[in-house]
Amino acid sequence: MDPLNKIKSMTSDIGIYQHGKLNNPAPEFGYALEDQARALIIADRFGDKKLKDIYLNFIFRAQREDGLLYHFFYEDNNGQFKSEEYNCKSNITEAYGLTIWSLLATGNIKNDKIKNTVEKLIKEASGWTSIRAISSTLLGLASLDREHSLESELKTKLHNFCFETYSDDWVWFENYLVYANALIPWTLWEICLNRKCKTSFEIARKTTRFLIEKCQENDVPAPIGNKGWYFKGREKALYDEQPIDAAYMVCCLEKAYHATEDKFYLDWAEKWYRWFFGNNINNISLIDKNFACYDGLTPEGVNLNQGAESNICFLMAYLAARRLGIAK
Repeated sequence: MDPLNKIKSMTSDIGIYQHGKLNNPAPEFGYALEDQARALIIADRFGDKKLKDIYLNFIFRAQREDGLLYHFFYEDNNGQFKSEEYNCKSNITEAYGLTIWSLLATGNIKNDKIKNTVEKLIKEASGWTSIRAISSTLLGLASLDREHSLESELKTKLHNFCFETYSDDWVWFENYLVYANALIPWTLWEICLNRKCKTSFEIARKTTRFLIEKCQENDVPAPIGNKGWYFKGREKALYDEQPIDAAYMVCCLEKAYHATEDKFYLDWAEKWYRWFFGNNINNISLIDKNFACYDGLTPEGVNLNQGAESNICFLMAYLAARRLGIAK
């Protein structure tokens, strides 16, 4: 079976649809920039040129007159790009960070038009305070052969987030655990591997252990639920658990294992990958017979919708698990 079948079914000539209704795409919700960025990484890793061209072309077309990018595209009314989603506040900074990562990590910086966009986004990134936007930007910068001038600046910001929040019982970058948490230590493991940064290594080691400890129930992986999250000193939410969190944990633990050769991380990478296949608090698989991923783990079972983020992130975990030799 082709692992790309699901995202192919969600992809039009314009890009990958943002949401799904059950196992079908939901065109009325349009397309989001961050989905094209992550999908570009997946298409590149699988060597699918047709998909790569579609996602890259979306980024081309999303360019605004000021050199930055629109966040969303809708096909109604003859097609239009927008900076805000219907009835929802846009998180454009995180989308920009993911776009920088995807364009740098896939080598598209050689294209002049893309180079101009990346340079504009990098200039913007210097002033960012969003920890996830900074982290994904650093993943892109760390993939370059030479250290970019912005890399040290953003790396120091990331270190300081941890130094300012750190306490004996809370070894993290923020006073809460929300979504995509493992992206942050994943970034520091990548910097450690590519730049030999000792400070990044120590922070990555301590925060990864903290995240493993907090995101489990009786040795079973349990991502922080989005119905309340987990704020320091309060109870953590168990539901709804999201595939992006499990996927990023697998990717983070892959890098931790490569940086340390400690089997502890390999064992937990396998546990977290198996979260998708039933090693979770519901003992239910989020992967269907067609290798497509459901949108979340709920108190009743699973969210039966199958959106872009869930399926793209699952494929990130699948590739990491395959490299580690633990894929199903």
